[in-house]
This record gives sequence, C-alpha cells and structure tokens, in this order.
Amino acid sequence: MKSFLILLCLTTVLFSQNSYFVSKKGKDSNRGTIKRPFKSLKKAISLVEAGDTIYIRSGRYPIYNRVYVKGEQDKPITIQAYKNEKVVFIGSYGKDKIYNLNQNASHDSFIVTGNWLIFRNLEFKNGTTALHIKSNASHNRFENLSIHDNYYSSLVLTDGASDNTIINCDAYHNFDSNSKGQHADGFVIVGHKREKTPHIGKGNMFINCRSWGNSDDGFDCWQSGNPVIFINCLSYENGHDIWKKSKEFKGDGNGFKLGVHNRYGHMQDAHIVINCKAWRNNSRGFDYNDNEVAITMFRNISWKNKNSGYKFRRANHNLIQNINIESGDNYLSKDIYEEGNSWNKRDYNIKEEIISFDDKSIKAKRDKKGQIDPKGFLELKSDSLFFEKETTQKYDRLMHLMFKIY
Repeated sequence: MKSFLILLCLTTVLFSQNSYFVSKKGKDSNRGTIKRPFKSLKKAISLVEAGDTIYIRSGRYPIYNRVYVKGEQDKPITIQAYKNEKVVFIGSYGKDKIYNLNQNASHDSFIVTGNWLIFRNLEFKNGTTALHIKSNASHNRFENLSIHDNYYSSLVLTDGASDNTIINCDAYHNFDSNSKGQHADGFVIVGHKREKTPHIGKGNMFINCRSWGNSDDGFDCWQSGNPVIFINCLSYENGHDIWKKSKEFKGDGNGFKLGVHNRYGHMQDAHIVINCKAWRNNSRGFDYNDNEVAITMFRNISWKNKNSGYKFRRANHNLIQNINIESGDNYLSKDIYEEGNSWNKRDYNIKEEIISFDDKSIKAKRDKKGQIDPKGFLELKSDSLFFEKETTQKYDRLMHLMFKIY
C-alpha cells in the first residue's frame, strides 16, 4: 500500500506539468498536443500553469502578444522554440522603414508582465519595442534570443521590472527612421515618471549579451532608479549610418551609456559593469551620461571608440583594472577612484599583452547553446601581469559586499 501511494504521488507530479504546442498549421480548437497543436500563443498562455512548457513550431508569428502568466520559483513556465526549429515573431516595421507615429506602439511589441518565466531560442524583429518587460515583471530569464531591426529598441526593462536575467541575447540594427536614428538602442533600461512604478526594481542582469549596429547606443540606462549589472557583454559598431541617411543621421553611438540617476527620489543608479568590451562605436565606449551616483567598472576594455574610451565625472565612480586602447582620450574627473587601469601605468604598452584584435569570431553566429568563441579577441595573454594580485583581492571583497547589498 505504501509503495502504491509513493507511485501515485510521483505520477501526480509528472503529469501535473503539461506541455503545449503551437504551430502555424494548428487550430485554437485543438488540444495543444504535438499532433494537434494550437495556432496562437495566446491560446496556450490562457491554459498554462506553473511548471508547464509551451513549445512553438517553426514559422513566422505576429509579434503582438501579452504574457501575463506567473510560474513559481521551482516551477517556472517556459516558452521556447521546439528543438532547433526557427521561430520568428515579426511586426509591421519592414524594410521600407516607414513608421506611423499615430499608431498604438504596444500593438507592435511582445509584452511581458508575468513572473518566473523562461523565454528561450526565439527571434523577434520589425517591432516597435520588440520585447517590452514591464508592470513589475520579475524573476524572468531571457535566453538565446535574437532581436533586431526594430523601431525603438530590441528589449526594454521598465515600470518596476526586477530580478530579470538576460543571457546570451543579441540586439542589433534598430533604427528610428522618423527621428533619424536618434533614439534606437539595443538594450534599454529606463524609468518613466508617468508609469505606476517610475523606476525599475533591483536585480536585473545582462550576461554574455551582444549589441551592435544600432543607430543610437548599444546598452542604455536612463533614470532607471536601481543598479543594473552587466557581465561579459559586448557592444560594437553602434551609431554608424548603415541606413545611408547622410547629413540627416542623428544617432550617437555609445557602447554602454550608464544613464543619469533617477531624479524623482531614487538615487540608486549605481550600475556595475564587469569584463565588458566596447569597440568601434561612433562615440564613447563607456559613458556615465551625467549619472551622479557611483558606478563601478571592473576589467572592461575599450578599443577604437571614436570620442573617448571612458567618460566618468561628477561622482566617486570606481574604475579598476580597465583598459583603453586606441580610443579617444578618457574624460575623467579627479573625484573618481582609479586603480590599476591601463592609463594609470606610465610607459606600459598594454597593446602588446592582447592576444588578438581580430573580431570575426566574436561577431559570428552563436552555437546552439548560445555560446561564442572569442578566439582571444581583446583578451590578455596567459602570462600577462596586468591584473595585479593585491588590487584584484581588494576588488573581490568589494564586489562581494556590493552583490550582497543589491
């Protein structure tokens, strides 16, 4: 009898977590199985519960969706492409680059307001803001997504979004045609006074993400109100007029623009940037953008950025073991804390310590797991003494304290 009860419990656990399938060939009157799939993601979302998975079969789907459901910490809801099939959510902002400013922008966006969700192996393009994470959406994971050719940006975190992890995602070729490229970024973290929650929450992280070829900036924080953490992220070739607008083009082209602090009573925009790389951007590699709250920069590399490698002023920012090579001169004030950076070491040729300046591999398509092989691009040789032991140990203690707080 005891064995039967154990088996019954195991069976209940196994079959309480369902899998639903969505296909271009399906019908919403179907049961949502692999042989009888739904036609719309909306139908699957209306049925899904904590621990369930929605598999989407190959094809092009309308970008306008709202994902409002909630998973649980140990039972997230997963929405992903089936096996290695290509799934594209597509909006109306096509090759003609004509955008109607009078339309409802949300109708060309994929909107996430739920919690404990996983989005994996999907493509989003031709939207307004392709992926809009808002309304206190929290504890979500966005993994191996390709998001490109949108009007405003690829992905926006706003309106109380917290504890979201964006990992192995690419944002590229966004261009706001009506304003000549002045506002279209790759990844955006922004606070708005008009929203119910006028700042983002804590715990948002970008890991191993790439942003390139956007008309404005690669990564942009603006009045976010809480710190954002960037780890191993890449930002390159932003702010270049690939749309051939000539003198009309207004894009800036910063690699990482780390935003002004939130003036509406939330002075906590102390962003943390670790081991990130910015190169060949049309403006700066890393820019504090008038943020009066201390930003921490550790082991980042700027190479061949036009205006400057690092611009940090107005606060006691922490710049430790960063590298600037062949970029415009840094623009740093005396009140920041500097230690072990390449420009702090006189007569030190950091360029000789780099393995490779060939970026072909790191710009290549990701593998099936979302990984990239940098092949030594902007990496230090194994025998390099650039990272001083005492500075590293001191910084490790600082980072431990900061992550504990944030």
